[in-house]
Amino acid sequence: MRLTTVILMGSLLGSAACVRGQSGGNTDSAESAVDSSDSVSSEGDLVAANVDGASTTGLTALTSDQLALAIVANIHAKWPNACAQVTANGSDITVVYNDCSGPRGLVHVTGTLDLAISLSATGAVEIHATGTGVEVNNATLDIDADAIYTISGSTRSLAVTSKGTGTGPRGNEIDHEGNYTLTWDPSTTCGSIAGHWQTDFTSANASAERSNDISLSKCVGACPTGTLTHHYILGASVTVTFDGTSTAKWTTSGGLSGSVALACH
Repeated sequence: MRLTTVILMGSLLGSAACVRGQSGGNTDSAESAVDSSDSVSSEGDLVAANVDGASTTGLTALTSDQLALAIVANIHAKWPNACAQVTANGSDITVVYNDCSGPRGLVHVTGTLDLAISLSATGAVEIHATGTGVEVNNATLDIDADAIYTISGSTRSLAVTSKGTGTGPRGNEIDHEGNYTLTWDPSTTCGSIAGHWQTDFTSANASAERSNDISLSKCVGACPTGTLTHHYILGASVTVTFDGTSTAKWTTSGGLSGSVALACH
């Protein structure tokens, strides 16, 4: 699934052109909102792909160093053709990707991701993930995230607190600070992402903070369903609705509307 784990900007919207924005650059638009959603999802996917599937047998008895070795073995198994080179130093893991395509619909992953692994008293896996200029799913991300991976029956979840910057798949400059949770069942290729994060917009004339709320479900190889709402200052907003097709619809609180093409099938 595409889970999984960036963001937005702008002053509102005197016209439909402002809402639509232009792909690329620092815009405040429905397309930049979708870039935000896609980038956060890719961040979460990348962290989850490395951890999910690692052996949890006797998890509460493992040390952090032993858990790190289990995650290293999981990474070797998950990424084909040895495109992900991974090393461990105690409980610290470094993964170097070279144009990798692998689990959770992740494609064209290039760059270095550092993972600091620890184990909570309840058996949850705690991860601090950092990376600069990591390319994933046509976004380029600077990652700084703390995640908690838990298992409950057949359900897996990754709760992420994240702060990062980068460029989204559509070329929009992105930054974010907030929280989201990825939930999935490994017996299927489907899962969900729900969360809230703040974003900053900076232009030649002003700098201001916005907020975003997301609740989406998606299966690998399919288009998402759910909503993404981007809140502007002074109470205005744009809501992007995903209906499982390759076109998302957006509407503003001021009555404007339009659509955004999605890179899904």
